[in-house]
Amino acid sequence: MKNTLTVARFRRAASLCSALAALLLAPLLALHAADAGTSSNQLIVYGPVPGLAGSDHYVVRVRPAGVDAPWQKPFVFKTACKDVGGNSAGVVVEGYWCLLSGWSHSYVNFETSGPVEVEVAKADGAAIRKATVHPERFGRHVQLKDGKAYFTLEKPCLVAVDIDGAMRDQDTGMTPSGKPYSGPPIHALSIFANPVFANKPRPDDPGVYALKPGEVPPTNGHWKTLAFLPGVHDIGLAYPLQTNRNYYIPGDALVYGTFHGTGIRGGGHDIHIFGCGTLSGDRLTHPAFLKPPVKGGKEGHYRDQQYCPIIINGPYNTTVEGLTIANPAMHSCILWTASDCDPARPTSVRWVKVLAWRVNTDGFGTARNAMVEDCFLRCQDDDIYPCGLGIRRLVSWHDANGSVFLLTSLSRQNGQPLVVEDCDVIFARKRGAGGEGGRIFNMRGEGRGEGGRDVVFRNIRVEDPRPTVQTFLLQMVTEKPYAWPKPMGREPGDLAGILFQNIQIAAPSVLGERDIFRGGPECKIRDLTFDNVIIGGKKLTSPKDFVTNEHVEDLHFK
Repeated sequence: MKNTLTVARFRRAASLCSALAALLLAPLLALHAADAGTSSNQLIVYGPVPGLAGSDHYVVRVRPAGVDAPWQKPFVFKTACKDVGGNSAGVVVEGYWCLLSGWSHSYVNFETSGPVEVEVAKADGAAIRKATVHPERFGRHVQLKDGKAYFTLEKPCLVAVDIDGAMRDQDTGMTPSGKPYSGPPIHALSIFANPVFANKPRPDDPGVYALKPGEVPPTNGHWKTLAFLPGVHDIGLAYPLQTNRNYYIPGDALVYGTFHGTGIRGGGHDIHIFGCGTLSGDRLTHPAFLKPPVKGGKEGHYRDQQYCPIIINGPYNTTVEGLTIANPAMHSCILWTASDCDPARPTSVRWVKVLAWRVNTDGFGTARNAMVEDCFLRCQDDDIYPCGLGIRRLVSWHDANGSVFLLTSLSRQNGQPLVVEDCDVIFARKRGAGGEGGRIFNMRGEGRGEGGRDVVFRNIRVEDPRPTVQTFLLQMVTEKPYAWPKPMGREPGDLAGILFQNIQIAAPSVLGERDIFRGGPECKIRDLTFDNVIIGGKKLTSPKDFVTNEHVEDLHFK
């Protein structure tokens, strides 16, 4: 009896301690995401963002795949193109493409260490008639049940879900007849299944400054990590970054404003900007549409760069990881380094997503010590200027303008090898024919110096069945109609030595535009190799597959 009473008292005491601990820890634990799953499959889901309305288009639930786990409901963010009226292909109002007026992109972010099952429903209760996951290789088995879509993602990946064939089944750039899309606004959805990020801070960790919504963020002080608490924040224009600091935005936080690290003495080294949260440009006017306009270049002293969501000059040992950059007003993430930077001290961009609606909203600008991997880019200008230590596993989507790979940067490699690999282009649309943008591989007649030697583009997949324009537009000297704003030419230096390997293009241009290589007397295109490059089921086998001029030579085919 005595032992029985002792055990009973012990159990009551343990229960009381557990309840007390839960009560004391509740406010702290509420600041963090829900964590579910087995020991081998961790799933971290972020709930509502205090002070922010969720998407009015979609409801999403997720759970670990293969186990009888309860469904969890992540917060569904939404970014939208301003409703500027009309759908004219080439017109821009306040920096927004009229073609995209009223369009939106809903998205969820969660972290997972294993496969997950996803359920998608329309917020208004209407039935989903068709759903496809893109890139297609990540979601081949989509099922519809009771008006909802179900699919499994086998590993962390960044995908779009095309609902009712809104993108896949119609021409949303230019139609084959040469007219712009004139249908209703398209409301897209993405599922961003991130890996589980390491070293996420807790508000009470030593060296952490926990920033409350509405509080002015400190620019310096006795802290190592600035952690944004759940909710809506505004850091303003060009918040100054500091070296040897971490900046953490969790998945249940949204931050308006821009991070600026161009004035750091000695370069922007040892900076970590990370988390599943959103960095938004919704409260910023495009600098070219301010009164008076803020312009770049020497006259503007690059003042427009402070409108870039993230810009850091001279970075090394620096990482941008996990963020969603929504509706940027300018280029999304620029990590500029000198040509003599040390590749042994790298900088990296990974698991970053860009959802853009305006002109000049390029993706990533990097240099020779940069690695870019596992990112999702829906840009309305160029995605990336290939340069650095490597580029891999990018997902690309264009609606109005912009190229995926802009090759003008290759001369900055200075002979350093570069491999661009395992990338997917899910939609390659454009607002019109001609012009210099909107291609997969683009050289637009600017810059200087030879580039391309020891550069490889391999395992690139363009799955869009309705690309607006051609895959290759490599012009060392531009000519109309493929010139903007006027014909121009690259300074001396050839484009030479590139290997294009295992490039799969689902379809040719819906406008019938030919692939073009155009060199110049002092800037030739030469010694390029095409190994298993297929466009619309046809393997490239001869220079006759391109439109070329006399300054293009030594094209090789395998």
